[in-house]
Amino acid sequence: MVVSSFFHHPEDNMKTHEENPMKKNILFFDIETEANPDAVNFIQVPNAPSNYKDADKIAAYVAEKQAESLKTAALDPDYGKIIAIAMTGDLDLEPIVIDYHDYSEKQLLEQFWLYYEECRGYSCGYNIINFDLPYIMRRSFDLGVKASIIPFLAKYRVEPTIDLMGILFNWGQAKGLKWVCKRYGIENPFEGLDGSMVQDMDIETLRAYVANDVKLVQALYQKMSGVYF
Repeated sequence: MVVSSFFHHPEDNMKTHEENPMKKNILFFDIETEANPDAVNFIQVPNAPSNYKDADKIAAYVAEKQAESLKTAALDPDYGKIIAIAMTGDLDLEPIVIDYHDYSEKQLLEQFWLYYEECRGYSCGYNIINFDLPYIMRRSFDLGVKASIIPFLAKYRVEPTIDLMGILFNWGQAKGLKWVCKRYGIENPFEGLDGSMVQDMDIETLRAYVANDVKLVQALYQKMSGVYF
């Protein structure tokens, strides 16, 4: 799969206020996250049920629950961190990817907010009102990064924050992006992979995977256009 030349020359895609390769349009984006080693110590240690008396059984229970918490830590901005962001400001443009291999998380956030500002806060993604944008905001809060424009997170709206999941499922119980694409005929070359696997991906696979998620969002946006907005 051919993706942006950014993968070979990431410094060329560091945005400044003076130069922006994206058109001033809608920011299609997706993030990938993993557990934050600096924060996992804040995860509360669960207590074993009161009827557990055997020390080994108690220790095994606590270890099991801690392992479960670590698995989901990436989904919680208090215990996780952003490792990659893919984004593009145009349906006809390939997404660029910035990631942990070349930048700190703080730099990833600073870059995101610059692009977000260029698109005037208009953005599109899948579950971005409940997950991506709140996650970005919490990580920005933690790292002292200022938002260029405060995201509009109200539901039951189609702009400026276009949450395709909320719109498609009328803000009720929803299905995942990959399922929706498979059901409605949008080709996904990364079928079988999901966000829970990113911590085990090599850097090139991660970059291609997160870029593909944005391409799926672009394709779904086009398919929904004329019916939902």
